[in-house]
Amino acid sequence: MMKINSARLGEIEVDPSDIYTFVDGIFGFPDQKNFVEVEFLEGSPLKLLQSIEEPSLAFIIIDPYLFNPDYSFQVSRDDMLALNAREPDDVRISVLVTIPEDPYNMTANLQGPLILSKKNKLARQVVNNDSRYNTKHKVLANPPSATAAAI
Repeated sequence: MMKINSARLGEIEVDPSDIYTFVDGIFGFPDQKNFVEVEFLEGSPLKLLQSIEEPSLAFIIIDPYLFNPDYSFQVSRDDMLALNAREPDDVRISVLVTIPEDPYNMTANLQGPLILSKKNKLARQVVNNDSRYNTKHKVLANPPSATAAAI
């Protein structure tokens, strides 16, 4: 185990074998390569993708199929080769989430998914060119109505 600092969680212990190396970094952060996925809200499908080197850099991520079961994304052969992955089951997909002041307006970036290799912990962010998806896809369908909240 090793200790790292997180601006959101303080000092945390992580297993070095759980560290993902983003070959090309994450869009906008090309120099940040090493991240670990940590649980930060017990029982939540949201996870924190925490930078190993930069305590203030962390992203909230989620499995897109949890809120959009019809999400369609084909991992290219080049991406599979870059991650040293052989089969589709060797990787999993996550997406970045933005949570504004009102969490019911939370959005996910379905246009820039993360491909994470389960076996060798290599990862990559790619562009999904499917025009059905954008960078601000609503995660929660409808906020509770004021009437329902009053009941």
